Amino acid sequence: MVMFVDFLWRGRNHLSWFHAVLTCTLVFFHFNLADGAENTGTRFLQQYCTNCHGETIQESGVRVDQLADYRPGERNFWTMIHQKIQRGEMPPKTAVQPSAKEKEAMLTWIRNMQIQQPPVGFRRLNRRELAASLREITGLNIDYGFSMPADGTVAGFDTGAENLPDSPDGVAHWLTMTQRAVNALSFFEPPSTQLQFSADLQSAKDPKKTLEAWKQGGATIKVKGIPRVGQGLWLEPKALGERDEFSFTIPVQPSRTGVLRLKLLVSVHKSRPELPSPHLWVDVAGQDIDFCEISNPPDRPRELIYEVQLDDLAVQDKGVKISLSNKVEVPYAVNGYENDDRSNPNDAPPGGTGLFRPKFDRKSLPLEQHPAPYLVLHAIELNTNYNASWPPTHWQVKLPEKQPNSEYAARLIGLWQEKAWRRPITAEESKPFIALYEQQRKLGLSFDAAVRAACQSILMTTQFRFLGSPGGGNSPNNDPFQLASRISFDMWGGPTDQELLNVAASGKLSEPKQLNRQIHRLLESPRCKTGFLKPFTRQWLELDQPITITSSHISKQDFRFARHLKESMKAETTAYIAEMLSKNRPISELIDSNWTMLNESLAYHYQLPPVVGAELRKVNLPGTFQRGGLIAHAGIQSMLCWMGDNWVIYRGVWFARAILDMPPPAPPLEVPELDPARTKGKTYREILKIHQEDRHCAVCHKNIDPLGFAFQNFDISGRWRTEEFENYKRSELDGKIAWVGSGKSRPVDSVGSLPRGETFQTYPEFKKLVVSHYSNDIARGVLKKLFLYTTGYPPGVVEMEEIEAILKANAKNDYSLRDLVVSTLLSKAFLRNELKVEK
Repeated sequence: MVMFVDFLWRGRNHLSWFHAVLTCTLVFFHFNLADGAENTGTRFLQQYCTNCHGETIQESGVRVDQLADYRPGERNFWTMIHQKIQRGEMPPKTAVQPSAKEKEAMLTWIRNMQIQQPPVGFRRLNRRELAASLREITGLNIDYGFSMPADGTVAGFDTGAENLPDSPDGVAHWLTMTQRAVNALSFFEPPSTQLQFSADLQSAKDPKKTLEAWKQGGATIKVKGIPRVGQGLWLEPKALGERDEFSFTIPVQPSRTGVLRLKLLVSVHKSRPELPSPHLWVDVAGQDIDFCEISNPPDRPRELIYEVQLDDLAVQDKGVKISLSNKVEVPYAVNGYENDDRSNPNDAPPGGTGLFRPKFDRKSLPLEQHPAPYLVLHAIELNTNYNASWPPTHWQVKLPEKQPNSEYAARLIGLWQEKAWRRPITAEESKPFIALYEQQRKLGLSFDAAVRAACQSILMTTQFRFLGSPGGGNSPNNDPFQLASRISFDMWGGPTDQELLNVAASGKLSEPKQLNRQIHRLLESPRCKTGFLKPFTRQWLELDQPITITSSHISKQDFRFARHLKESMKAETTAYIAEMLSKNRPISELIDSNWTMLNESLAYHYQLPPVVGAELRKVNLPGTFQRGGLIAHAGIQSMLCWMGDNWVIYRGVWFARAILDMPPPAPPLEVPELDPARTKGKTYREILKIHQEDRHCAVCHKNIDPLGFAFQNFDISGRWRTEEFENYKRSELDGKIAWVGSGKSRPVDSVGSLPRGETFQTYPEFKKLVVSHYSNDIARGVLKKLFLYTTGYPPGVVEMEEIEAILKANAKNDYSLRDLVVSTLLSKAFLRNELKVEK
């Protein structure tokens, strides 16, 4: 009652007295109704669930006796209870069963409580979304989220509203990032266009002397490479681990803050077309900020621009060190030349993939005929205190005459506010920020400093920092600009473009045909690959785990290609999903297909026919079953290892959780250690059988272990094998792992079973069974993850009903991936009341 009186007293300042009384009356009745409804849930749990999930026993780590009422924070738990009861999995068949009426009452109660108490309606931008937004607003290609702490996740996804709190520490980081963003811009004052260090090496009479002239400006430089008059500086290709980079140290301002901008003009010279294209490694202050393949010929050089925040770098007393290296990332051979590495003539070619590089006489053979790809540096420009004129000229914005006055400031602030708030703004909404500008001017600040203060304050508003989600009652339903932003941040990972804003402004975005057209347009954009597919795929499939590359001998040179190979192994899976989305391929191709995405490194690794270049492209597989399907990717199978060994348990758990949508419960705390005396000389299957003798372990391992054996044909580097050894010897040097089998060899043991009892003898049989019997489960799992990623919260009871409807509608097309994504964005869970019904 005290709460009601307090509410009424406070309500006199904000509501009419009648409105306040009516509100309190409704609240009163709501609480009473909730109390009555509460008994339905707690009574059911007490009667049928607490014997196995109570104070003394918690099967599968689940305890329900402490649930006294429905709370929104336990929404996911109640959804799980609903699903278990609905499917007849709980209570177990051996326990006392509720009547059909009791079950229906319990299911209805949970559903109604979730409708009455929807999840949060807004969420904060996560770190990568903040970085993308600041890049869009400033026009600078800086990773603003580099030094920000990692975001919390919900079920592995960084878009979960529940774990994106607005903490004081987070606001402090936000202040720092936004201040850096505005400080790098010039609004009226001339931008810093003076290049502290530059060199046109192609036009220089002596490229080496042109670079050494930087010493007069305080730079420390030792020119590496071969100067070529009329061409530039040629950098010789090196292997990973060989140090011969072209590096220089440039002094910076005493504060060691601001933006460093590096501009390069590069190409590659090849004496033979079969030579591989090299990679340019760009290292700034010890951080590798790029390693990109260079394939442009000298007559069409490539321009590269890098912008880095000095605050994020380890700057030395002498300044910031920058290194440029020419690395060849794949082994290659040239007819007529033997292998350059003769450290052990008896060794076979590295990794069985061919020679690393040809051996030749560099003095007797003309440079232009060397059988090696040279990186040509044509020009270099460097500014360690760069700021850019705002707004960027490519926006083509009409502005009044550029003057340091209030009219010009108001237009700049209004434009900035529109970009930050992702919608048109009114004069009334701009007043506080223009007033702040005027106040700063009266305090003696310059025009640019005053505008920066106003712009940073806009970046601290909730309109910029938060994204509307279709959850709670405070969701801005029927707001076309909120809808446009949510679609854009989901599909592009950043703010809307002008076309989407125009459609929102016209009021037509909520029309089904127009909305569908815009969704497909965003999905077809290159921005979708980096803004949606990469983060979604990596979080869904847990791809950010470390992967392992092994060799038969530590000294083999294939270790020198490990970095690019590892990146390619991870990128293969994202590229595979991108191809499935683009071509609307069926969900079954996650398991089995006759194609994959390859580049030269992966083709070598898989021992498939050669592929030229580092770019991933679709390649039809030559009548082999090993590589078809996402689950055969080396990047996945290699990450599912432990201590340098195939981890059958982890592979089974991952497949059940990430693919089949059948995640096992967390392992109990009382898991016993295996007695080494009992496991000595036994196979892995025999060891796991001993492990399952404990009832605490058997609950889960009876299902996940047989799944893991399906992948035993893949070694710890994801390569296909047909035999295994009794033992493996592992040695390591500087992170390089040698893995050698010893003892008797035997055929790979890949016999296992699926969760519903289907048995298989081989990996091909396993794939056929999964496609035949589990496609519906796989599609459901993908939809649940899409719903979480796009809405900001895991699907509840009502959302699961909609997921089942989407599955039913897409079953005839084998759950094509693009159709599932589009269905998610057109779902009621995503749109709520924002879609107009066609008459």
